[in-house]
Amino acid sequence: MESLKPAKQFNAEACTRCGLCFSECPVMNLPAKRAREEIRRLIAGEATKHVLRKCTSCFACDHICPESCNPTELVLQRWHEQYRRKGLPIRARYYSPHEMMNFRSYVVSRMPAEERELIRSWADHSPCEEILYPGCNIITAPFITRTRALEGMEIRGTLDYCCGETYYRMGLLEEVQKVARRLERYFKTLKVKRVNLLCTAGCNMFMNVLPAYGVDFDFEVRPYLPVILGKLESGELTVTNRLHGTATIQESCYGKQLGDEYMDVPRRILELIGLDVVEQKKRRRHALCCGIAGGFPPDSGYHIADITRATLKSLLQARGTGADYTVGYCAGCLQMLSVGRLLFPIGAPVYHLLELLSMAIGERPGHPMRWRASAFLAGVLRQQAPLTLSRKRYRIPEIPVVPPR
Repeated sequence: MESLKPAKQFNAEACTRCGLCFSECPVMNLPAKRAREEIRRLIAGEATKHVLRKCTSCFACDHICPESCNPTELVLQRWHEQYRRKGLPIRARYYSPHEMMNFRSYVVSRMPAEERELIRSWADHSPCEEILYPGCNIITAPFITRTRALEGMEIRGTLDYCCGETYYRMGLLEEVQKVARRLERYFKTLKVKRVNLLCTAGCNMFMNVLPAYGVDFDFEVRPYLPVILGKLESGELTVTNRLHGTATIQESCYGKQLGDEYMDVPRRILELIGLDVVEQKKRRRHALCCGIAGGFPPDSGYHIADITRATLKSLLQARGTGADYTVGYCAGCLQMLSVGRLLFPIGAPVYHLLELLSMAIGERPGHPMRWRASAFLAGVLRQQAPLTLSRKRYRIPEIPVVPPR
């Protein structure tokens, strides 16, 4: 089978081998000489001492590169080649989106009955012209959707129909292609004309990645956070319980890919509901991942130590701002940092942007994150930790076709 390539391509001809991609990387921050050596080795297809094991594919280097060469995509290509040669450590299986038991399904199976029923209602396959596609992370935190800010939205989607963003970030490009074809069939079943997305990862996948894998998405893709901002600015959503204090933002890695205008949206929403935004040292296009991507390199295979270190870095940076709230606009960031605070109870409480908005418009949202974070952690300790030292390797099986219900 011919090797697939990332949605964007690394431009080797334009690359000057300056090494800025890795010397200014918010994760690795390598000395200039070492960074130049790493990019040369990466281009040559040779083993690297740092990048292939420590990169979190956060896309920062794509924006750091003065020649716009897309270094992240070179890393993804090398990870792809590595996966094709030897697969993943068996511990990565617990994080595979289409495994029967994985880190999300473990939590979903332990949710309160009312949340499970809400998720079941989203599995409706009957035709619908416009939907809000929740994405896997919101499916594991469905309480976020119980707000007037989403009034009138028909929510459709299940864990079976993941957008494949973790596969992409790991360089598992054959899996991305399979997901793209599966989603094409799913949306044709729905006969959908517009897909609204709260999940920033989903926005980037549907707008910039999945179409590169030969699928025909004959519907409009619309990021929904800007729509919510418009409702606030127009007065359709009225702030009746103005919040007070400061907030710092945990940037979504995919926010970098959608640009400054998109990253302005959560900041503007926080300002409109009364909070002053305190920026982190590494922010916007240089922001750290929430932690999960510490496990993305194929040789890490979601190693507990790698993820823990990466999460702690983000928590410490957020604490350094002194903000009253740490706010994510990605439900995955909410969950990762919430698990991190169980282990390292430092810094401000972590909220999703929609939770704070819900408070500000006079609603009383629940914040059932502690038990959820405990369930995530328990699942890892019970299902994945025993495999941590195993030398077995794993290849993702064919994704099963789920018939319409």
